[in-house]
Amino acid sequence: MAMAVKGEATAWCVRFKQQAPSTLRLICFPHAGGGAAAFHPLARLMPPNVETLAIVPPGREARLREAPLKSIAAMAEGAASAIAALPALPFAFFGHSMGAIIAFEVARLLQRQCLTPPRRLFISGRRAPCEAMVEQPLSQLDDATLVAEVSRRYEGIPATVLADTELLRMFLPVLRADMCAVESYVDMPQPALQVPLTLMGGLTDPQCTDAAWAGWHSLVAGPVEKMRFPGGHFYLVQERTATAAAIARQLAL
Repeated sequence: MAMAVKGEATAWCVRFKQQAPSTLRLICFPHAGGGAAAFHPLARLMPPNVETLAIVPPGREARLREAPLKSIAAMAEGAASAIAALPALPFAFFGHSMGAIIAFEVARLLQRQCLTPPRRLFISGRRAPCEAMVEQPLSQLDDATLVAEVSRRYEGIPATVLADTELLRMFLPVLRADMCAVESYVDMPQPALQVPLTLMGGLTDPQCTDAAWAGWHSLVAGPVEKMRFPGGHFYLVQERTATAAAIARQLAL
């Protein structure tokens, strides 16, 4: 079960119900075209003391009527404001694919503003920002080609959406906007992030090779750990139990 967070953070944050008092908050950031629903299975597997929230940028789920944002900076600013308005609780970030970059930029923003940083940053399914994109950009492709390429590269469009013309029609604008945000993102030199980093990815995901991850080491001052799981870009769908267990172990350190 998911609930909107009351107060200033309502639009941006969805909280997954917890049965016990929370001592730690895990804030999840979605992939391109994704929303809070992507993290519901993961939230159900987290320890009872971990409150799991998902960031929901405009253009999806309860915010479907809002125009999607087309820059990582705009999404990071909105998410950071919402997170700063939450009740005080130690927290960590988990971002997958596009969400990994948003989570990274939110952590940077909090550090620049001398606000409490996350205890740990989980980067999932994402190459280092300094590593050049090697495949053709997707945001300017026609609808049919965009769907075909996203499916080929990432297997990232749910079968239920592909099978429903109306759902696909509603899904494509936010997917295209998110792809535009990812493709236009430029990593600007900043002081190293003072946060422990855990890199997570699928064994067959080209975004999660040692070479693709190498640049992350220069962006953080804290320790960097690597974890790989069977599968590709969306390894966490099939490996959700192992993923949740790995996150829980890291949060307990």
